[in-house]
Amino acid sequence: FLYIHYHPIVIVIHIQHVTIPGSALTTEVTAILFQAIKGQSYERIIALAYYTGLRPNEYETAKIDGDFIVAINSKRKNKKIQYKRIPICNALRPYLDDITEIKLPIALKTLWKKFKSILPNHTLYDLRTTFYTRCKEKGVAEPALMEFVGHSMGALGNAYTDLSNEYLLREGEKLNH
Repeated sequence: FLYIHYHPIVIVIHIQHVTIPGSALTTEVTAILFQAIKGQSYERIIALAYYTGLRPNEYETAKIDGDFIVAINSKRKNKKIQYKRIPICNALRPYLDDITEIKLPIALKTLWKKFKSILPNHTLYDLRTTFYTRCKEKGVAEPALMEFVGHSMGALGNAYTDLSNEYLLREGEKLNH
């Protein structure tokens, strides 16, 4: 018999993925962004990202449903389709008033490049960081914030929590001030 003292897998070097956190846009940088995109074909989609915190890969699934933007949460580990609901805040309404359907006007890769050309020190994903930050600053309750951004409340929280539209709209009102 040949006896192996060590499992061969122990010699495999695992390189830990390093996540670089995004940075929220300041009010000054936000003003620069919105001035630069004014009248562009992608203005609506940038506004949608800024005011909803959707992940870039979720833009294509975003739909208007009454007072909400509803999109498929792309980060479900169990592969079940789960929708997140984000109230439409007053600042987003003007971008949605004349439409019934949200469409991506340009390829996502092109949108990333356009965004980077306007704000070289930021990425499109920073709009999500900005939304999350604004929710925290405005005092949006944690369960509503988790629903808005599509984060898990843990197994128990997910199993026993079903937030009402009225509650989410009340918490979303905090983003209007």
